[in-house]
Amino acid sequence: MLKIIFHWGSLRKRPFLFIVAFLLANSCIYSALKVDVSAKAAILIDEETGAVLYEKNAYTPLYPASITKIITALYAVEKKGDALEEEVIATYDAVSAVYPHIRRAQQERHPPYRLEFGGSHMGIKAGEALTLRTLLYGLMLASGNDAANVIAQYVSGSVPQFMNELNAFVRAKGCRDTVLFTPHGLPHPDHKTTAYDMAKLTRIALQYPVFREVVRTVKFTRPQTNKQAESELHQHNALVKPGKFYYPKATGVKTGYTTAGGYTLVASAEDENRKLIAVLLGYEQLQERYKDAIVLFEAAFNEAKVARTLFSKEFDLFSYPIKGGERPLQAAIPADLVLSYYPSEEPQFNTSIEWNALDLPIEPGQLVGQIRVTSAPHGKTLLQVPLFSTQLVEATFSHRLELAWQKSKRAMGQKMGLLMGAMGVALITLAFYLFYPRKKKKKASSLSLYRNNLENRKFGKEPP
Repeated sequence: MLKIIFHWGSLRKRPFLFIVAFLLANSCIYSALKVDVSAKAAILIDEETGAVLYEKNAYTPLYPASITKIITALYAVEKKGDALEEEVIATYDAVSAVYPHIRRAQQERHPPYRLEFGGSHMGIKAGEALTLRTLLYGLMLASGNDAANVIAQYVSGSVPQFMNELNAFVRAKGCRDTVLFTPHGLPHPDHKTTAYDMAKLTRIALQYPVFREVVRTVKFTRPQTNKQAESELHQHNALVKPGKFYYPKATGVKTGYTTAGGYTLVASAEDENRKLIAVLLGYEQLQERYKDAIVLFEAAFNEAKVARTLFSKEFDLFSYPIKGGERPLQAAIPADLVLSYYPSEEPQFNTSIEWNALDLPIEPGQLVGQIRVTSAPHGKTLLQVPLFSTQLVEATFSHRLELAWQKSKRAMGQKMGLLMGAMGVALITLAFYLFYPRKKKKKASSLSLYRNNLENRKFGKEPP
């Protein structure tokens, strides 16, 4: 059992908050999921906590192929998420294509973002007007390379500028091993990312409701435009649509393929207890990525939680020195403080005691504070339990005298304040009454003298 001893000397330094930080890893055995996948690189994380449940070469840079579009969609939603219904005009430069061997052999003549005949697209025509929302569905369901270019031009003014911003964006998110040259993932020798970076960026993207809705959609009706009639876009991810690899718990996200990068997959799934993200890179066979994703998800969903008692109501007492008290305060919790977690997630957390402001006497059973357990380093409250006094703590005789003296001084101070205030009002009132009659009488005498002078002049008399 994990126990923590609280020393009075330490408590005196911060009397109302004593923090004890520790890692549960020091007192338990971390157990990663026992799974084997054939991917060149793979990772499984908890979407809510970011904890890594399984990894294989997760920090090795590899070709991502079309899962690049997850990053493009994320950046577009972050910058233009409030303009989803705004119409975007597709330029010829964004949708023009060349044969793959020409694009790859003549890179000095064709920019990295140039489309290839035979690549995946949603069929955008030059001059066509589509909303950003429709483009996002075309990007993520149909894996439209043309949609990626049109979105890039709309968001940043040009595809090269978009790529500059996109690389700065992923670095700002802490993804140091990702370097992108295209918004869609068509082959480029230096266009690479890692399973870890993709999981991290996908976790951010799934926080946006529009992204979460798009990637779980099986079929989307593309509205009529100025260039084309209404049509349908269909999901490429076999995990979320009826078929051989349909997985009921799947919620997205994106598939990819290039000759150099092989088959790739970013998938998300959830049940009543957990939300998960899997990234799988570098498969030679299409179906293997789906099989391995399901194996990873099921291993995590079938994992049972373990419980660990952090503090016991029977054995753990918490002491706190009370100024003027006959004895230190002793407190206990009403129930065991138990942390439950999955073995594949290594819990890291802080515990703190938060004491209430207390006046003497303290009665047995009085609420005196609480113990709080928070996640590290995010500070999210995981557990909290109240602390109650176990015994009476009365004030010492000298402390009672001091309190009585302080109370008397406050009372005397209040009385003196009232007395001085009353005397001030009385003096002001007295001064007013003493001054006002003389001033009035003086004014009256002056007025009478003025009137007598007027009468004397009227009868030809000289004023006195």
